[in-house]
Amino acid sequence: MTADAPPKGPPVPEAPPEPPAGATVSSAPLSPADEGLVAYFRDLEQKSLDVLEGAARQLITLVTTLLGLFFGVLAFKDNPRYLACPAVRILGGLAAGLYVLALFLALDVVMPRRMEVSLANLTRMRRLLHGLFDRKSRSLQWAQVAFALGTLCLLAVILILLAGAG
Repeated sequence: MTADAPPKGPPVPEAPPEPPAGATVSSAPLSPADEGLVAYFRDLEQKSLDVLEGAARQLITLVTTLLGLFFGVLAFKDNPRYLACPAVRILGGLAAGLYVLALFLALDVVMPRRMEVSLANLTRMRRLLHGLFDRKSRSLQWAQVAFALGTLCLLAVILILLAGAG
């Protein structure tokens, strides 16, 4: 994504319009509670990308652990008899594929990308930040969906095996 790309999220507000000449604009100092609220949201905005990336790293750890367990169970030395069941093979393949998809989507969140931004243009920097947050958030949401669907497929395999169909 370049800095010239249009934003995909909500529009970024431009600088507020200048009041008409001669107009009186009243203001009052912020209360301590209001200052605390502003500081909280400023901190939240600064840490939001770190939180997204932390969640993606946790999902990557879960997926790689489950893939290791999954392939460990399915890849016995001798061909286990439950692999003869088509439902186990199909659902197992779907689970593995969905876990790999979740892994790639979560990696998209944490992989660094080159960004060109002019430090003198605050509006473009805001747009770039919003676009970056939107892309990472969307990738993480899809990774969660793929992980959930893969887990449901794995659960179905376990239930089939417990029912004795394999």
